[in-house]
Amino acid sequence: MYSTLRRLSVPVLTTGEAAAALQTSGSAASRGLRTLEAQGLVRRLRHGLWILADQSLDPRAIVAELTRPFPAYISFQSALAARGAIDQIPREISVASLAKPRRIETRLATYVIHRLPPALFGGFEESAGVALATVEKALFDYFYVASASGRSRARLPELDLPASFSRKQIDSWLARIRSARLRTRVRAAIGRALEDAEYEDAHGPRRRSSTT
Repeated sequence: MYSTLRRLSVPVLTTGEAAAALQTSGSAASRGLRTLEAQGLVRRLRHGLWILADQSLDPRAIVAELTRPFPAYISFQSALAARGAIDQIPREISVASLAKPRRIETRLATYVIHRLPPALFGGFEESAGVALATVEKALFDYFYVASASGRSRARLPELDLPASFSRKQIDSWLARIRSARLRTRVRAAIGRALEDAEYEDAHGPRRRSSTT
């Protein structure tokens, strides 16, 4: 059973996928996986989701598995910290998805899923199996969700932005917000955050933000 599962060459698998690979019932696959877990050969991430114990896995690489069949990527404070835009490292992994919002606890990490409308989903880059929002999109996602949830005064730690930071990218995402009232709130919240931001200067020391 273990060798069959290894041949699937997937980072994680569901009980149903194991059953299909083993050509057995779901209950039989579940019992077999529990036996393998007792032997230290697989690990259960959460109900119905498993990982081979000998695989080293970045917790951020499984977000799409947690939201299937809906896509997902790392965003919000998690992406800002990963890209060096904020110093504080969040305890939870914040995820943007088309799936319903919820909190998922696994043995690897705790994930907070935030739902975005399809028109606002995107703005990420994938590397080594991790889909990570750009700084611009992570900033937009944070204030969009906060404003849409009635938390227009939500704040981030002081931002430390790259010299390549693009307000045009922010504006392009703002233009996709259908509600003019919500668009105004998100724009204002982002503007306040950028007032105190510092930018990396490609030709010198960091400089204080200019939002004009």
